[in-house]
Amino acid sequence: MKKIAILGSTGSIGTQTLDVVRQHPQRFSVFMISAGNNADLLIRQARAFSVPHVVICNPQKYQQVKDALPGVQVHL
Repeated sequence: MKKIAILGSTGSIGTQTLDVVRQHPQRFSVFMISAGNNADLLIRQARAFSVPHVVICNPQKYQQVKDALPGVQVHL
């Protein structure tokens, strides 16, 4: 199984990449995802894929993501 990090997971290419991961769960595991501003989608993705690390680039969204994902390491 390959562990992958997806930069910009909430964008077009990132969401398409997660679709591929969803279709091949035996081949890929998502280790980290990141987003610029879309905290809501980032949170949903982190939950759906049990991602242990997330990065939110907008400091104003950090606490929202941190509060929504207990047990996940949230980075700024």
